[in-house]
Amino acid sequence: MRTDLPIVEQRRLSLSDYPSCLSASVTVQGCNFRCPFCPRLDLVHNHIPMPKTPISELFEALWPRVGFLDAVTVTGGEPLLHRGLAAFLSELKHMGYRTKLDTNASKPRALKYLIERRLVDYFSVKIMAPLDRYTEVTRYRIKPETMRQSIQIIRRSSARHEFRFTPVPGIHDVNDVLAIASTLAGSRKMVIGAFVPDDSMGRECRDVEPFSVGELNQFRDLAAPYFAEVQVEHST
Repeated sequence: MRTDLPIVEQRRLSLSDYPSCLSASVTVQGCNFRCPFCPRLDLVHNHIPMPKTPISELFEALWPRVGFLDAVTVTGGEPLLHRGLAAFLSELKHMGYRTKLDTNASKPRALKYLIERRLVDYFSVKIMAPLDRYTEVTRYRIKPETMRQSIQIIRRSSARHEFRFTPVPGIHDVNDVLAIASTLAGSRKMVIGAFVPDDSMGRECRDVEPFSVGELNQFRDLAAPYFAEVQVEHST
């Protein structure tokens, strides 16, 4: 199995990437979505010249930290686009690390493959819009049923998971919050994030005034009946 993975960033220590764990994280290039509010233009369009960390070098750094670190998070970009992801996660599990995957969940077959082999302990799933608005919002042709399938695969798995949604004024409104909550009803955890416009991929989003703390808290209260836990992450 190929272990190649285009790692363009790494974080040696994090207290927040994996809930209740000391972890490291790696960031991979590329994404199939073109959401105008995405803060990582570099990973989508400008990643070719970015320096890549050799896998062997990364593993050499991780081996001595087994026992000090609990977990490794793989984020992006979109990690599911890369064939080397499964082998990379398998090696991390062999070393004794828990694994977390940040994903847009647009590849249900890849998700199923990872879950069947128990290669991911925690999924953080980015939800971009109500399912019937995905093609419009992500600017990527994807069927609502594809996303529904991925959501069901993750929810039926034994892996811990959370769903994350970042509402953007002019793109999302209160009806979208309710539609998303209804689709995910019965899930354990939803995280509502604060939009930061500065580095948005689409110019039309860079001057948008984000939702206020009060509005985000209102969204939390509307979503709360559908989940065991709803958390708001305010920008810092």
